[in-house]
Amino acid sequence: MQKHDDSVINVPSLPVAFLDVDTQKDFIRSDGCLSIKGAGNIVTNLGKLCAYALENRVAWFASMDSHVPGDTEISEAPDYDTTFPPHCMNLSEGEERIPETFRQHPLIFDIEFQYLDKPWSYFEENYDSIVFKKNNFDVFSNKNFDQFLTLVRPKVFVVFGVATDFCVRRAVEGLCSRKFKTVVVKDAVFAINQETERKLFDEWERQGIKLMATEEVIDMEPREFEKLF
Repeated sequence: MQKHDDSVINVPSLPVAFLDVDTQKDFIRSDGCLSIKGAGNIVTNLGKLCAYALENRVAWFASMDSHVPGDTEISEAPDYDTTFPPHCMNLSEGEERIPETFRQHPLIFDIEFQYLDKPWSYFEENYDSIVFKKNNFDVFSNKNFDQFLTLVRPKVFVVFGVATDFCVRRAVEGLCSRKFKTVVVKDAVFAINQETERKLFDEWERQGIKLMATEEVIDMEPREFEKLF
């Protein structure tokens, strides 16, 4: 893409946007390379959220774990805290999204920064999702996500995916540090450690983050989310 030109950029405000965190086969399928035990239980709800977003034209952002040999997170002797066995390797089947959250026309950004010279309306008209690759826990390590948030300013972000205690946590923390009103869909996230998830839910509620069930989310009109805060 060409160099950024402030003259062609406007900053519309969306009532709500969805952030799908790492709903990839290697994490959610039982035969995935880094399968999260029990994560398959949220697949139906992920599908409902995807259908709602398509029907209501809700902006869909997503993170995509993507690794190559030599990444610092990848280890043949993992500690399962900062290092893990090979997973979501670049161009592998496990890197792909599960069918319930698969989009037909995504725009996928590699980790390298790319200047944007189009307004949000261009991306909205030509793509059904904006995907940001990452090789660590944090979607905001891909600076293209922050750049997109200069093109469009959602009033509320609705977050779901895996794992609650790793990449979802970083996504929520990143949104809050950027002053976004945030909803976490409590039955459409799943943690490696369920006790950690319960503690995070309590902590997030104290911080003013809203916890909602999938059915509550899909029962709302997009413009109603801001009224939750």
